[in-house]
Amino acid sequence: MKYMNMIGLGAIALISTVSLANMPMLASLQQNEPAIAQSAKPQSAIQLQLAAQRQSIIAVASGRGDWKAIPKDASLRPGETIRYVVTASNTSDRNIKKLIVTQPIPQGSVYVLNSATLPNVEGVKLEYSIDGGRTYSESPSIRVKLENGEIVNQPAPASMYTNVRWNFGDTFPAQTVVNASYQVRIR
Repeated sequence: MKYMNMIGLGAIALISTVSLANMPMLASLQQNEPAIAQSAKPQSAIQLQLAAQRQSIIAVASGRGDWKAIPKDASLRPGETIRYVVTASNTSDRNIKKLIVTQPIPQGSVYVLNSATLPNVEGVKLEYSIDGGRTYSESPSIRVKLENGEIVNQPAPASMYTNVRWNFGDTFPAQTVVNASYQVRIR
């Protein structure tokens, strides 16, 4: 039997929510302590950490990419871009097979197309869902009826994205720490 390790940071974060300026979608993402999850095999451990960041006003104006952690008492404005950085660590001495890290797009925000990054691990794939995590695709598309009645597939708009996930495939190496990120825009 094959084992699949699925880790949803949103599910882990829901356990420890705190209010963050009336933005509950960020409350669960302000966790600075590492979240620990055991894989299906007891001898392998994965640690996950999620950090929410935003660009300083000076960085935005100058075009620089200076990202700063979002304080717990921060208020967010519509149109503001937030970057989430996911850190995954295999603290064991064994490779982990079939590791998948999933992150929901928070309510009240829209995924910024092409903003997700791939960690530097061989074989990792970046996939997205537009149906709440039921199915995933590297390039989500929707069927659209044109004015002439023809039905065609078109790329899904950013507003339809509900989840992003990193599928590490056959091996997540032992004693490895990786970072991946994605951005959302506050509605």
